[in-house]
Formats: sequence, C-alpha cells, structure tokens
Amino acid sequence: MAATLRTFMLPEDERALFRVLGPRELTLYPELIPPGYAPPRADEETVGRLDAPAWYLAAERLGPVIVHPVKRGPGKGMLEIEEIPSPVIHYQRSLPNERGELVGGGLWAELEITDDPGSRLGKPRALRALFDDIQRFFRKSFRRSEPKGWWIGPRAAAAVRREGLVLREPGHRGRTVGVWR
Repeated sequence: MAATLRTFMLPEDERALFRVLGPRELTLYPELIPPGYAPPRADEETVGRLDAPAWYLAAERLGPVIVHPVKRGPGKGMLEIEEIPSPVIHYQRSLPNERGELVGGGLWAELEITDDPGSRLGKPRALRALFDDIQRFFRKSFRRSEPKGWWIGPRAAAAVRREGLVLREPGHRGRTVGVWR
C-alpha cells in the first residue's frame, strides 16, 4: 500500500518544504517528460519555476528513474515515469481554483514493493527514511485539519484564520476543510 500525505500549502509553505528537501539531492521531473529533459534540483530556488500541478521528486542516488514512452493520446512521444521500480515520490501541488479557494495536494510514494523479481526487499530504506523525514517536518511545523487527514501549512492556516481562505478537497464535489483548533 502506498504512503500518502495530503496537504494544503501556500507558496511560502511550499518554499519551506523545498528548503527541507534541498540537502537531500532530489531532482524534479514533470508527469510527462519531454525527450532530452534535464531535471533541476529540488531546492528553495526551484519552487518559483514550478509551472505544472504535479511533479516527481526523484532520489536518483538510490537508483535509476525508469521511464517509458507514451505511445497514444495527447502525450504521445513524451516519456512517463514508472513509479513502482523508480525511487520517486509523486508531489501534487496545492493550487487555487477559479473561485480563489486553495485545493489540496499531497505526496504519494510506493515504499514497500518493487517489480524487480530478484529482490524481496522492496524499495531502498533511504526512500522510506526520506518520506519519514517529510512526515516529521509536517508534524513539527504544519497544522492538522478538521476533519482529520490533512496537513495544513502554517501560512495557509494563518490565511484561513485572518483572511478567510477556503480550503477545499480535490475532486468534483470536494468538501471544505478547516484548521483544527
């Protein structure tokens, strides 16, 4: 089963997350990768240049990022990451919708299994340690939600209280989420 952290982050909260990720030597890949793409480092300076709603955080020092070409559809000719064998964490950004509400995002990683038939150990332990470090960062600096299940960045929580920012779950009929206490 995949490990998931659901979040609401304003750009300042996102910058703080990437400040924590900077020393970990991660690289960023979009969901659809153009051939010849050179991935940038995941650090605080890169956050301002993120233009897509979802990215992969790749720990390439733990193993290669496996890609395959998209053969049909609108992304034909692009490359797509295979999540199971690759040491990656999928990162969905929290972005405002057309009504000005902040729609939730999150991080997702498969930490237990791999499709390598010779390995019974699964993913590298360092990938789990990285995901656990991110979760500790959320526990330390983020706020919990009401109803529970979401981590709310400190700037987003302050905006909810001071400016009336609405936090909304993703999806067609996403319900609103509040800050706990």
